[in-house]
Amino acid sequence: MFAKTLKTVAIASAVVLATAGASMASSWAWVDHDANVRKKAFAGSDVINYVYEGQQVKIVGQQGPWYKIQIPGKDGWVKKGVLEFGNPGPFPADYDYGYGGYGGYGGSFCIAGSNASFCLSGGY
Repeated sequence: MFAKTLKTVAIASAVVLATAGASMASSWAWVDHDANVRKKAFAGSDVINYVYEGQQVKIVGQQGPWYKIQIPGKDGWVKKGVLEFGNPGPFPADYDYGYGGYGGYGGSFCIAGSNASFCLSGGY
C-alpha cells in the first residue's frame, strides 16, 4: 500500500513540475519603465544590467514579487511592478490614438492570452 501511494505522489509531482516549467518557459512581458536588473531577487543586490520601457523580455523564473528575465547581456531579476503582462499594442503607449486607432485613421483589435497574442489592425 505504501509503495503504491509513494508511486502516485511521485507521478503527480512530476506532472506538476513539468507543467509549471512549460508554462513559465513561454511567458513574456514588456517593460513598463526603465529599470535596473539585479543579480539576485532583492533590492540591495548588485545591478548587472538594465531594461528599457517597451522592451520585450522572457520570464524564466519567479521568487515572490521578483521575476527573473532573459535579456541580451546578463539575465537577472526585476520587481513585478517593472513589467507589464499582456500585449502593449502595435504602437507606442504614449501616443494619443483617439477612437479611430493610429492618428484617428483606422483601428486595431487585440486579444492577449498567457502564451500568445493576436492583433488585427486596419487603416492607413
